[in-house]
Amino acid sequence: MENDPRELYPAGLHRYYGPMKKSLFDEIIDRRGSGSIKWELTEKLYGSSDVLPMWVADMDFPAPGPVIRALTERVEHPVYGYSGADDATVNAVLSRMRRLYNWPLVENDVIFTPGVVPAVTVAVRACTEPGDGVLVMPPVYPPFFSLVREEGRRVVESPLRCTEDGRWEINFEDLENKARDAKMLLLCSPHNPVGRVWTREELDSLVQIASRYELTLVSDEIHGEIVYPENQHTPLASLSEEARQRTISCIAASKTFNVAGLATSVTIIEDPALRRAFTKSLGSITGHPNLFGLCALRAAFTDCDEWLAELVEYLDANRRLTADFLAAGCPGQPSGGRLPFLAGLP
Repeated sequence: MENDPRELYPAGLHRYYGPMKKSLFDEIIDRRGSGSIKWELTEKLYGSSDVLPMWVADMDFPAPGPVIRALTERVEHPVYGYSGADDATVNAVLSRMRRLYNWPLVENDVIFTPGVVPAVTVAVRACTEPGDGVLVMPPVYPPFFSLVREEGRRVVESPLRCTEDGRWEINFEDLENKARDAKMLLLCSPHNPVGRVWTREELDSLVQIASRYELTLVSDEIHGEIVYPENQHTPLASLSEEARQRTISCIAASKTFNVAGLATSVTIIEDPALRRAFTKSLGSITGHPNLFGLCALRAAFTDCDEWLAELVEYLDANRRLTADFLAAGCPGQPSGGRLPFLAGLP
């Protein structure tokens, strides 16, 4: 992009960008001393500070300029009391879902929550009983296991399978067998950590199984906007009327726009009965949405498309560079060999 990064950020951030930088994301920003758990817990966790901490999914890029400006403006108001989402924030969510996915939602479908993991926990508590089975598809985000167990439910595993060319797939035969022993399915879409963006056909097959066995579907779609050009994310609930009636969707600006520390997410529930059960449990577990998280979400969803487009382009280039480097020969790999987990990369 042709924009000078220094023109997109408040004056206090100009120091991060020299005149020769080609991208908003070229500058290395030292996060030590900023309270970053990723960088400041490495020695405690691994016994050394000389490691690359790749265990936390936040980026070391600066948040978008419009987000920083919106937060700065809100900080200047001297009262930081209890907060709720105003009409502008609700409309930012509704407009973005319609624009990106042609997903027509209304105001009542949108519930603001203090993070996706708390929202999934509320969903498990609201829609299952102690001892019920909850389906997960490992390898998957570890809290899917811990939060289910902590709520007194049983984890029912239906592992993904990896093909010879390194592509991860849902084992639908096994999933259907396991669905008989479950009340809920937790979906990671796109999937963390295998990186699959599920196709509409795969998602439709999953909904059909859920319909046959009366499963509630909880879809963690927090990475839905960090998708490379060859793929298209489809919100599970947008697929069909059947999907809409049994899906709790969890989204956020946190991963996409690097504002995870502001602890704010959006839970979308279109079915009225499912929504009532969720909101009843929500009120007994969590408090008000985060004041600054709501502010950041509104700015991210309305003013940061250009930043996001450059982010995806930059990450895509890094992905290809890494794949080429490893495929050319890394320790223990014959020169020129093709690593299985890279085989699916274009």
